[in-house]
Amino acid sequence: MARYIQRISLRPYSDSDIWAGWELEGRDGEIEGLICADGMSSEELAKFGVTEFQKIPEEYFDTGEFQPRK
Repeated sequence: MARYIQRISLRPYSDSDIWAGWELEGRDGEIEGLICADGMSSEELAKFGVTEFQKIPEEYFDTGEFQPRK
């Protein structure tokens, strides 16, 4: 299991971005569009506004719904 953060744009409704934290079961290493947060401290994560991680169970990845872009 690994932790990642992801920047989400709020455009065109706002010029702001938000950051989300994901805890992905059965995954590790580099994933396109996500930044691995395993080595980041709580202070580093807080700079992005990430204080918690949403756990995504491994079975969600096996359904084929989360396929990389081609």
